[in-house]
Amino acid sequence: MTGRFAASVMPVAQRCGAEALTIGFDISGVASHLGRLTGTGSNCTEPTLATSAVAVWDGEATLIAADGSTITTVSAGSQEAPIDGIATFAITHTVIGGSGRMTDATGVWSLSGTINFLTGEVEGTVAGWLSY
Repeated sequence: MTGRFAASVMPVAQRCGAEALTIGFDISGVASHLGRLTGTGSNCTEPTLATSAVAVWDGEATLIAADGSTITTVSAGSQEAPIDGIATFAITHTVIGGSGRMTDATGVWSLSGTINFLTGEVEGTVAGWLSY
């Protein structure tokens, strides 16, 4: 599976505990096997993400493929310390469910890209495998 994506940070309920920060995302992109996709997700991270390297954990996302099928994933990874307001990240997603033609999907893929703390925009690429 390969592709590219963009995401915007959006407000979500805080679910990560008092010492962590929950960040939500509105996702769009194009990926092999999915076509044009949309979706939402969130993950947990440290409150110092705008100034320091941080861990990213307890991620969850639902992607909607061009045909309406869905894929649900869990994820974890890391973000490097921002330089001039921009940080790189690497996150691994594991498929845990789906609907439509993705009902029996399995897969693992990596997201890598940048988050711009000045605009809240996230961009990156997807590489890995998906079986359904």
